[in-house]
Amino acid sequence: MRISFFIFTLLVVFTLKSQTTRDVRLAIKEMAADEDLKNASISFYALDIDSNKIISGYGSSKSLIPASTMKLVTTATALELFGGGKRFSTYIKYSGEIDTNCVLNGDIYVVGGGDPCLGSTRFSKYYGDFIGKWANEIIQLGIDSINGRVIGDASIFSEQMIPATWIWGDLGNYYGAGPCGLSIYENKCNLELQSGKRGDSTTITCIYPYIPNLTFDNGVKSMITKKDLSYIFGAPYQENRIIKGGIPIDKENFNVRGSIPDPAYLTAFELDMELRGMGIKLANPSTTIRKIKSEKGSFKKPKRSMVTTTRSPRLTSIVDLTNMHSINLYAEHIVNQIGVLKYRSGDTGSGTQAISLFWKKNELDIDGMHVNDGSGLSRFNAITARQLVGILKHMYESDNKKMFTNSLPVAGKSGTLRNIGKGTAAVGRVRAKSGTMTRVKSYAGYVTTKNKRNIAFAIIVNNFNCTSFKMKKKMEKVMIKLAEIEK
Repeated sequence: MRISFFIFTLLVVFTLKSQTTRDVRLAIKEMAADEDLKNASISFYALDIDSNKIISGYGSSKSLIPASTMKLVTTATALELFGGGKRFSTYIKYSGEIDTNCVLNGDIYVVGGGDPCLGSTRFSKYYGDFIGKWANEIIQLGIDSINGRVIGDASIFSEQMIPATWIWGDLGNYYGAGPCGLSIYENKCNLELQSGKRGDSTTITCIYPYIPNLTFDNGVKSMITKKDLSYIFGAPYQENRIIKGGIPIDKENFNVRGSIPDPAYLTAFELDMELRGMGIKLANPSTTIRKIKSEKGSFKKPKRSMVTTTRSPRLTSIVDLTNMHSINLYAEHIVNQIGVLKYRSGDTGSGTQAISLFWKKNELDIDGMHVNDGSGLSRFNAITARQLVGILKHMYESDNKKMFTNSLPVAGKSGTLRNIGKGTAAVGRVRAKSGTMTRVKSYAGYVTTKNKRNIAFAIIVNNFNCTSFKMKKKMEKVMIKLAEIEK
């Protein structure tokens, strides 16, 4: 009797364990049958990347909008093409000659090298007072006056800062800041607003950094809300912008973040002001090569001499922040840098084409894979769960594996996954990038199961009928089931 009971117990345990991969399949089918997803499209794929065995799939070859999981494609490509040690440089140069009277008969140039991090508060210790350093280096050349001006040169990238498929409603906001060859402060500015009672108008009390000629038509109202519900409308180089929507009532200095219209001009302006503040005379106000070309129709770069160089942090640090905190600007800079590397053309089209071709050459089936930006903000992007898993598998076998996997948020602990799976097997076992847009939710990354199996997975859902938070909870169940696999 004891032997029979022992055998029965073993059979039960074995059966329970052998059903765990089936539990994943049941979880995804249950999610697909949810009433909130009756109009939705789903793409899911999970692969044991050690044995190359499929765990589960559901619509795995269906092309869907991925939102920010597109950043995995961008950052993986960059690490493979550049290596994690790549840095991007900003140069201070001058044209003309310095005469015996300490006069520079020429111009100062701030030449951008496509560094996305210059002046970012995330790297404040790294860069320090870079504007002051530049000014001091110029003064140390023996210059006390400049018979010219400070010129911002962002020509490493296209003047068309915004990917063509981004929507108008995103462009004026901080997350819609486009990549500039001479970016500064992550191309975002801060507006402080004062609100009153419900329905009252608001007042913009401060804009920083100070941006010359920037104005706002303020239509923001005081609302019963705890969140920032305001939106800024404005294109690159457009100095008059519109801000609408609402912010919480009775706030003194409520912060709203927008995009900087012309980062290259702001950089030149700040160096100009620093030099003037240090007693250097300048004959003309600051400008950019783009502005000169617009005014005169053309611009021929003169011979220029080097003053100093400011280098960015390593690419691995940029990738870490791009994936951990989903920074759109960094991803778009990376795309443009890939375009520069492959085609000597720093624009979205060149970079995205190079990305697609890279993965095709690495034997990924790219049918149905449409890359239109690097961050995932474009709704023209489309990719399948199987393709995302293919890229994840490639990176798992790459020399850049550690740098890539370490950049991903960890469930229950960090980044955009810090609130995922708390109190479950998913905590510490799931490393993944999330993606969120209106009616779009996605996750893609790696799972180390309870029995130490390594799984690459991707799940994308478009056009669900519930809130984004509810969709997250439904998808979270699938990730937990993956983490719970024991056999």
